[in-house]
Amino acid sequence: MFRSVGYLTGVLAGAVCLGGSLSFSAMALGTPPNFAPNADIGWYAYTRQFIAPPSGPGPVQQDPEHPYVSNDEFRVTGKQPTEQLADLNNPILQPWARDVVRKRNELVLSGKPANPPHASCWPVGVPGFLLRPMTQAMYFVQTPKMVVMILSSKQEIRHVYLTDKHSPNVKPSWYGESIGHYEGDTLVVDTIGIDERTWVDGFGTPHTKQLHVIERFHLIENGAVLEANIHIEDPGAFTTPWNAIQRYRRLEATIAKKPVASIAMLATPEKGPLQEAICAENLDSFKGRGAHVPLPQAAVPDF
Repeated sequence: MFRSVGYLTGVLAGAVCLGGSLSFSAMALGTPPNFAPNADIGWYAYTRQFIAPPSGPGPVQQDPEHPYVSNDEFRVTGKQPTEQLADLNNPILQPWARDVVRKRNELVLSGKPANPPHASCWPVGVPGFLLRPMTQAMYFVQTPKMVVMILSSKQEIRHVYLTDKHSPNVKPSWYGESIGHYEGDTLVVDTIGIDERTWVDGFGTPHTKQLHVIERFHLIENGAVLEANIHIEDPGAFTTPWNAIQRYRRLEATIAKKPVASIAMLATPEKGPLQEAICAENLDSFKGRGAHVPLPQAAVPDF
């Protein structure tokens, strides 16, 4: 079910005004970046898979013998969609983690459902959050004490507290505990305590409670592109720390009135900068999809 959310638009509009006077020339001088100059600004990922770094250990990638065609690409090109299928030769995976990914590969190759937990409305966690905003935008709210990141698909929200120390005893949660600070034109986010039920990526790559994610967000190409440089450490699941990249194109809600020319221009909301999407109420979306896990339910309060 989709509903416009006027109050969220107001929050976004008010929050972005905190940095409305920032310019890209100012950022070059070390002014903190402004990821939300106005409430219409949303960020759309170029790909649903992490980009490998120029050198060194990188993320699990698509098996080169089975090219990936996303539903987003299908809408633009008409190519037959395919599943994400991991290249098991990546040396970053511990043996047990490789076996987990291999089992999902086998499901894909056998033609059986291999849908990720978020297909059943489970939160995607970190760093998986960074792969989601393809046809629905990611929004930022920046305040002096906190940065809020919002996925308009399913309204998944991350809170980044602008402080220099984690809590003494971090309790595992879907998005863990994120703290951050600005280094010149870059927002640096440090996250720990991420629930082990989340996937690292769309290949089903698992992690342990030792997962530690550092993200560095900065604007490139004169502010038209947001780049996230990701550093991953988890000795329980990976043989070595590794790095990845994700990039997003900046679009405004008004782009929806223009012809779709690329995957990054798909499905921009036409009724405003942010709409509410209640995943678990969209029951029709699960017909015949072979849900990976049951729909989440709040059996006990989390406070």
